[in-house]
Formats: sequence, C-alpha cells, structure tokens
Amino acid sequence: MFRITQYLQEVLNPTPLAEKRNPPAPVVIWNLIRRCNLTCKHCYSISADKDFPGELTTEEIYAVMDDLKRFRVPVLILSGGEPLLRPDIFDIARRAKHMGFYVGLSSNGTL
Repeated sequence: MFRITQYLQEVLNPTPLAEKRNPPAPVVIWNLIRRCNLTCKHCYSISADKDFPGELTTEEIYAVMDDLKRFRVPVLILSGGEPLLRPDIFDIARRAKHMGFYVGLSSNGTL
C-alpha cells in the first residue's frame, strides 16, 4: 500500500536517476532458439519441443555479439523459445558478460 508520507518523501527527495544517453542506446532482446518445452497459445514465436533448422551456431552467435559491441549496444537479453534448452547458453552468457554487456535471460522458468 502506498502511503501519502512515502509520496511526499519522494516529492521532497526524489530518487536520483542516471544521466540520459543522447541518443538512447538500444536494448537487444535476442531469440537465440525457437525450441521450447511449452506450447503457449499466446506465444508469438510459434515454438515447439523440437529442433528447428537454421539456428545460429555458437561461433555465429559470437560474431553477431562482436557486431553488437561495435554498435555500442549496452544490454543483451537472451531469449527464445526457451534459451535454457541451448546447451551453450551459459558459454554465450559468460562471453557476453566478459564483453561488457549487461546480460539478462528471459526464460519461462520451468526448467
């Protein structure tokens, strides 16, 4: 429950915000895999628990990450399908972190 005293405190002493980037940097949400252990009706990726042809190899993903870094993308969110079904997902996340990306993982949370 939000209290009037909390509101007034925020008005008098606002939470400091970071400086705005000009122009703002993009956030990349990257669907690394189409495979998923669920078949949610609302999902836009039309996933299934099977392999799909044409997905990038680990080396191809690393090459794209190099390009994203050159574009100065600060945030990389690894998504899918279900990204935890990729056997190399932790290697990809580790490399992204080492490259200086802020790394997020978008999972259905069931694995």
